[in-house]
Amino acid sequence: MNSLRILLLFTAILFLPCTSYAQWTNEPVGSTTVMDCNFSGTPGACGIYDVYTLVVIQLDSGVFVLSNGIATAILSRFSTSGGMQLVYNWGTTREAFIGLTWRTNPDYGGRPVGNKLFFMLGPEAGGVFLMGVSALNNGCAPLIWGTNTLNYDNYHICEGSLVCYPNVNPSAAIVCRGQWYKIEVYFKSSTTATSKDGIWRWWVNGVLVGNYTTANWNPAGQYEWQWNNTWDGSGDMQNLPRAADWSHSLDHLYISIPNGAGSSTDNPPGPPAAPTLRTVTTP
Repeated sequence: MNSLRILLLFTAILFLPCTSYAQWTNEPVGSTTVMDCNFSGTPGACGIYDVYTLVVIQLDSGVFVLSNGIATAILSRFSTSGGMQLVYNWGTTREAFIGLTWRTNPDYGGRPVGNKLFFMLGPEAGGVFLMGVSALNNGCAPLIWGTNTLNYDNYHICEGSLVCYPNVNPSAAIVCRGQWYKIEVYFKSSTTATSKDGIWRWWVNGVLVGNYTTANWNPAGQYEWQWNNTWDGSGDMQNLPRAADWSHSLDHLYISIPNGAGSSTDNPPGPPAAPTLRTVTTP
């Protein structure tokens, strides 16, 4: 009888809903949650601005977090533009933690100049995480941080001061089309534009793959996460052959602010009244 009770209890635990606190294992202790979205409804229900209202909410049983939906951006094989642009502004802080679960579809082909995923933006500059900076290799590429600006001198750590490759466990940074990945990011602004004490860290499936602790980065702080693949119909998008639709999907998005990071009083958390629409180029 005791064995049966133990079995029933174990089974019940297995089916308890997963929470973001159990999911984001590298979130700094004591952080304050500012947004936690499982895309069970439209992005707007979470305070995320869907710029072009092109998000498609779908179901998927193979995700990391138990949720009711995934937000999908689609680029039709017959089109040179599409996708989704999602914007969330939490108010200017010196530190930020982002957690998300993401995948492409199995037929994703990729651009020959890298594939933009999400941007980290501040009042002075912004950068982007990319699935590689060249064509996919057997459908795979490393998750790379591109500073996307020469406002700050980071030649001491990044190639050409722009492309920052995974410098810890680089093999664990390889992400492949059609598979779900948990990505976590921690950013801290440098004290000044030249003090070399900013931090960029990112994890793939819980494994630290990038750790830069001497970065020059946005001393005035950061305030915005933005998903933007820049499928805008220009450049190589005009000529890429596609035998199938391409898509990116997000199952969960979580944003928190470590304690003591500070937030400006005149820019409270929440979606921006006028979203930052930026034209950016791949490093």
